[in-house]
Amino acid sequence: MAIIPRNIAGKIDTALSALRRGSFIMIRDQSQRAGFIRAAEFADYDLPEIPQLRKMTPSLCFTRQHVLSLMPNSTSSRTVFSLPANALTGAQIVGLSVGEAQLLPKNATFLPEHENSLVDLAIRVVKFAKLLPSALLYRLPISDVYQQDRIASANQIPILELSEIASLSSIMPSLSISIKADLPLKVAPNSKIIMFRNSNGKEEHFAIVVGDGLTVKQPLVRLHSQCVTGDVFGSLKCDCGEQLETALSIMNNEGAGIVLYLAQEGRDIGLLNKIRAYALQDAGLDTVEANHRLGFNTDERGFSTAVEMLNLLNLTEIKLLTNNPDKVNQLTDLGITIKQRIPLLLPTNPHNEKYIKVKKDKTGHLID
Repeated sequence: MAIIPRNIAGKIDTALSALRRGSFIMIRDQSQRAGFIRAAEFADYDLPEIPQLRKMTPSLCFTRQHVLSLMPNSTSSRTVFSLPANALTGAQIVGLSVGEAQLLPKNATFLPEHENSLVDLAIRVVKFAKLLPSALLYRLPISDVYQQDRIASANQIPILELSEIASLSSIMPSLSISIKADLPLKVAPNSKIIMFRNSNGKEEHFAIVVGDGLTVKQPLVRLHSQCVTGDVFGSLKCDCGEQLETALSIMNNEGAGIVLYLAQEGRDIGLLNKIRAYALQDAGLDTVEANHRLGFNTDERGFSTAVEMLNLLNLTEIKLLTNNPDKVNQLTDLGITIKQRIPLLLPTNPHNEKYIKVKKDKTGHLID
């Protein structure tokens, strides 16, 4: 698995940090067209003035899921769109970025955009930064790279090239085992924790090994995506915390098992965006509709990290404790042999009945 070179990784980190602060960065496509972008959710934050922006007409960039939520009769199959934003206020831009369709002007026209266009690159960057996948774009009217660089440098704005933006998804960080320690748990006293070091220095994934989980043939394995609200606070809106505790109990009873705990909060949209989705659910949407309203796919997770963790633990054949066929399919496609899928079925409560039903009806979970 390829690793991002340190100099490029540092450049990317600088740009992503600027976006998370609400600041601008510059992006450049394969034809040397360039533009200033910032995350749309910060459009009402005041920034130091950039004189060149006065001459540019801003565009608001959206994903297809976003557009279908704002304008359900849209028929284009393109994955990204732009909307002229010169007449929109900062508050309107922020509202549209969180799916408030009533703020959309009556004569609004979404313009379909091509893959690797500035609009496409803008959305990919803000999404990778775990921000809402909507960006404010100012296209520079000049194509001379030297002049573009001078403008960015004069305003202390980081620049990302197409190749660097492409590396966000095509070049994955690598893992290594960092440390192991005993971790007796309430439901599984004979347990250890194995921490994995991430080459990007960010997400911390770990494994909980119960009993003889590393020595038995075809151990019982659970992939568990981080859920602060469920795992830590015992939220009744989902089944995550109960699934985690039950999985550990089953493994403890069998004397062996492994939980891979993945830093993928909110199906990998991040905690803030998950709580935004919760607020939309409070207003009547289901969990899938809420993700789409915010511009995200139904599920943003991939499980290549889990496969790398299994490989580092020298595990290629497992029994998988899951109701999610996508986990089975992804692990199988990436070389892990699933000898048996074992369901993890739990009783519902009045707060999560609708959530569990959506899992079954819309995301294909195998729940009876």
